[in-house]
Amino acid sequence: MSRAHYFYLLTPLKELERIVEAHQLDFEELINDTFSESELVRFEGLLDSIAAIFVQPIISELTFEDFYVNEAEALKQRSFFVECRSSICIENIPDFQNNPFQITYLNELLRNFDEVLIDTGGVNELVFKKDYLEELKKHKNIFSLIPEAQTRPIETNSTRPVDPIDFLILDVYKELDRLSLSGLLDAVMEKLEGLPEKSRKTFQVMNQERLDASQLLRKSGLNAKDFDDNLERLKFFLKKI
Repeated sequence: MSRAHYFYLLTPLKELERIVEAHQLDFEELINDTFSESELVRFEGLLDSIAAIFVQPIISELTFEDFYVNEAEALKQRSFFVECRSSICIENIPDFQNNPFQITYLNELLRNFDEVLIDTGGVNELVFKKDYLEELKKHKNIFSLIPEAQTRPIETNSTRPVDPIDFLILDVYKELDRLSLSGLLDAVMEKLEGLPEKSRKTFQVMNQERLDASQLLRKSGLNAKDFDDNLERLKFFLKKI
């Protein structure tokens, strides 16, 4: 993939600046919560090589004809692009194969937006968020760096190894325990309306009982992709209370 990627969004510029700033803080918090200080020293080179990110207006001279387009989605892509109000430039992207931190950074960034049109440069065709995320899935994220012993904290009814989603579920339950002991669950209830409906549903299920990944997925009624997205969103929501 190219060394610079461009994201085109419907989000107003000022709002996009706020989202990206919040994302930077959330990402730093995720890294600090996931790794010890000694591990972070070991990964310092990978962290330093995460691509620079710039929020900017769309260049006035830029037109849809300047892109290489997926003919099957040309009409949809054109319609979306003409409505875009801001962009993100991600410069000097490291080799995806060698930097799990970059993969997680981009995954977490894209969770903030319903749709994004993405130009990966060169002669590559424009892609929407879904296809870009599919490409990211081919590469390891930060959970691949966590020792296996650390990814087995949840007691489940299955003898199969625990995967990263279980690690994420444990984080959410830890936050629920913290808030419960601190008497802050009422504050959570008051702020739930600020979350998407799917995140509220995930919270309601997890607040009722302790479940493993398969049970929680089934009771939430979500598909696997929405399940993962809303667990992440719920985790960061709870951590801020």
